[in-house]
Amino acid sequence: MAVIVLGAGATRGASFVDPKVNPCLPPLDSDFYSQLQRVRDPKHRVTIDQVIEDTVELFGVNFKVTAETMFTTLEHTSRMVETTGENRDYRRADLNEKRKRLQQAIAAVLEESICRDGRTPTACEFHEDLVSMLRPSDRIISFNYDCVVDHALRTRGNGKWDAHYGYGFALTGRGGRNLTGDAYWSPTKPAGKKTIKLLKLHGSLHFVVTKDDTPRPTVHLKERPYTRQNGDLRFTIIPPESRKRYDTGVFSKMWKSAGDEIHRARTLVVIGYSLPPTDMHSTALFRISTRREWLRSLVIVNPDPDARRRTRDVLQRGMSRETRVVVFDSLAEFVAADRKVWER
Repeated sequence: MAVIVLGAGATRGASFVDPKVNPCLPPLDSDFYSQLQRVRDPKHRVTIDQVIEDTVELFGVNFKVTAETMFTTLEHTSRMVETTGENRDYRRADLNEKRKRLQQAIAAVLEESICRDGRTPTACEFHEDLVSMLRPSDRIISFNYDCVVDHALRTRGNGKWDAHYGYGFALTGRGGRNLTGDAYWSPTKPAGKKTIKLLKLHGSLHFVVTKDDTPRPTVHLKERPYTRQNGDLRFTIIPPESRKRYDTGVFSKMWKSAGDEIHRARTLVVIGYSLPPTDMHSTALFRISTRREWLRSLVIVNPDPDARRRTRDVLQRGMSRETRVVVFDSLAEFVAADRKVWER
């Protein structure tokens, strides 16, 4: 059984990404604002202008800010306002609106960079090849909001993917009636309970969770996750803040399941995820879940030497002298290799 970990670099490395065709690329945290300002669809112009204005207000005209820095600044500014009171220039309602606009900006960048016509997602042949090499017993842990791998599972996951059981939601009632919309995200021949698991630990643009503060939250999987028409897009994600809401509601079960899968994994494949030190929640998940000297194979798909080093450092608990470490520069290189190359 292999556990595949997907980060933003996995989507940036998709087969459809070509700056000569579309200058707006699937964003990394470090270049989110650069990609945001390349969005061409006029329906997003007001949101983009407002987000830039919000950022200038907090960081000045010549800002150099990541999406995580902006979210975290809004988070701590709001908490400080709660402590000191609203007798200054900042008000909680205004800060909440800035946070909502920033989340809508994430959706705008993903729509622009992933959809051909603003509505139809572009298929990635590399993600499809990845799904083709997976087995029903394999697990995917994704930190991405986009649905690139979801579409690949839908089109290439016959007999090994089932969206009803695969996302790891706690199903309630007869047949799990608290989950709807899953039929669209399943292949023509769903796998049933013996499915690949896709645990999207930071949420997804096609998750709409309601009643999450009750014993029986409901989840709807949207068919068109990126398309904004009238009003704001509705979706459920965990933004890159310092106090991530991973231990309550529907995400609590997912994070626990992810820890269990990492603990069992003999083969761990980390694609386009750098285990950044600022993401303490995710780093802690891997540190405590990796079983001591248990890994037979560690596969790192990342062109950045520093990211490769961080990955090895965080996962060193699971490594022994017998652990095989295999490195690829890109998702394209990884899916071109036979599974026998990287799995022991």
